[in-house]
Amino acid sequence: MNTQTISASRPAVAGAAFWWRLAGVLALLAVAAWTYTRYQQAIDLLIAWTPGLLASFVLNIVMGLVAIAVATLGGTALGIAQCSPHRRRATLARQVTLLLRNAPWLVAVFYLMYLVPYEVHVFGQYVFVSDWLKAAIGIGVPASGYMSEIVRGGIRSIPLQQWEAASALGLDRRQILRKVVLPQALRSMTPPWMSLYCIVTLSTSLANILGVEELMTSISLRLAGDPRPELLLPAHAYTFIVFFIYIYPISRLSRRLEKKWSLKE
Repeated sequence: MNTQTISASRPAVAGAAFWWRLAGVLALLAVAAWTYTRYQQAIDLLIAWTPGLLASFVLNIVMGLVAIAVATLGGTALGIAQCSPHRRRATLARQVTLLLRNAPWLVAVFYLMYLVPYEVHVFGQYVFVSDWLKAAIGIGVPASGYMSEIVRGGIRSIPLQQWEAASALGLDRRQILRKVVLPQALRSMTPPWMSLYCIVTLSTSLANILGVEELMTSISLRLAGDPRPELLLPAHAYTFIVFFIYIYPISRLSRRLEKKWSLKE
């Protein structure tokens, strides 16, 4: 196939993609119209609940940010330790990473909720530790195992010549990691880190089981106050849509960055 044939086929492919997207949009609109006519009262009630539900969803976002911060700190330390030249340290870090990656997230949240005290003594004062914070930490701890693998993969992706060149300049291992390796590895680590954030944010709904008043808990409380069967499916579909609207753009951006940077490399 020559260049002219390829160039001529591109408009046809783009036109077909446009019509498929248009058909998809029309199908979604048709489904939305049918759903509204079928569950009109339930949807109107959900619209009235929206301010309170979105306020609860803000807690999901905050929990996701705290959890990814915990996972990033712990996972970075474990990932660097996995690449250590000391065999025992690397082996220990590897075993801890495997343990965290295979730990059930709900069990980790449960243990953190009940093992961490409600108050901690800091500088002579008692600081209250809220349930949502303990749940976020409980989600972030097992997620640090996945972050450890992301960091390890990013460090391993840097060619050995970079290490040798930096060592020839008189830099020690910490300086090489901080000034040479990690800045270059950030590009390969950012897309999977964003994907991990999406997973962590979705997992904040686990806090519903432990009584944290996030979006799922708020939906459940409202359904308990108005136990009409026709509300059940629309309410959970509403939860899905809210999470999807927040997560999908981040996921798309992650894929776009991954494609862009992989092509440059």
